[in-house]
Amino acid sequence: MESDIEKRIETLAGWMFEAKHLVVFTGAGISTESGLPDFRGPDGVWTRRDKGLPPPKSRDWTSVDPNVGHMAIVELHKLGKLSFLSRKM
Repeated sequence: MESDIEKRIETLAGWMFEAKHLVVFTGAGISTESGLPDFRGPDGVWTRRDKGLPPPKSRDWTSVDPNVGHMAIVELHKLGKLSFLSRKM
């Protein structure tokens, strides 16, 4: 028997398949899984700054690998679902 979450995932996948183009909104939080700090989380860059603390320690950005979220966006791009892909640094 399919769980509610499995039904929701199947519905979302169907919508994504049927869509001509998708829009993906993401921010710094997508990279936390790769070891980079976010900005507004409990230990984020701006949160620490507002508390008078130094920036959080993070890995050397040149040694960071993409995570599952990054790769999912790349796959959507390869499928032609994203008509524009940009990165801001």
